[in-house]
Parts: sequence; structure tokens; C-alpha cells
Amino acid sequence: MEKLMSFVMPMKFIAGGVLAGLVGFYMVVGTIYARLTGAEFEYSIPFAFILQGVVLAIAIAILWEVFFGEKIIKKWRFFKRALVFNLSLILLIAICFLTSFALPTNWAYLWLIGVGIIALGIAVMSGLSEIYYRKTGEHYNEMLRIYQEKQGISK
Repeated sequence: MEKLMSFVMPMKFIAGGVLAGLVGFYMVVGTIYARLTGAEFEYSIPFAFILQGVVLAIAIAILWEVFFGEKIIKKWRFFKRALVFNLSLILLIAICFLTSFALPTNWAYLWLIGVGIIALGIAVMSGLSEIYYRKTGEHYNEMLRIYQEKQGISK
């Protein structure tokens, strides 16, 4: 039971945060979109979007725990984890996009615009952090090489 709780509790917190972020982001994107297009934006979210958001938040939390938790995948580099996570996230967004066509609202695509922007942001941050970690790793490798030369340590 303790192992199950140690796996489920982080996912619960991640899912809650993701859902809160999606709802807030939907409101921000909706307001900006309404101002840019002149359309009227109702500050209420259809029940179908909330259900879709809950399912998406749980799926994202599971993906996050699988790819970024240390319990399942242990030896992948961060960039590979982020790349597979983003591809999985894009697949989830595509599924949400296909189910949103059936929803009776003209604001369905806002949900997907918001989630797409988040996925793009994650992809950009992942790429930038990989570049940073590679540069930092090269710097530390060079410092180690200089230290080893000074200490007379051979490889």
C-alpha cells in the first residue's frame, strides 16, 4: 500500500496543478482571443471542457510520473525523456482535438490552443535546458581535465 501511495500521491498533486493551470490558461487565452477578434467571451467553462480537462490532467500526470519520475524510467537522458513526453502530449492533444469537434460550442478550439501553447512551451524549455546542460557538462569536463593534468592523474 505504501508503494502505491508513493506513486499515486505525486500524480494527484501534478494532476491538480495541471487542471488548475489549464482552467486559468483557458480563461486568459479566451479573454485575449475575444479582445483580438471582437467576439464575446463568456467567463464560464462548459462541463464537457472540465471533464476533458480532468482526463487530460490525469493523463499528463501519469505521463509526467512515467517520464520524469525515477521509479519507472531510470537511465534516459533528460532530453530523450522530454522528447517522448512531448510527443505523447501532442498525441493526447490530438485526441482532445478530435473529441472537441463533437462539442456544441465555438470556443472548443480555445481549449486546444491553450494546451498547444503549453506543449510548445514545454518543448522550448526542454530544448533550452538540454543546451544549457550540455554546455555546463562540457565546461565541467574541461575543468576536470585541467585538474587531472595538474594532479598528474592519467586516464
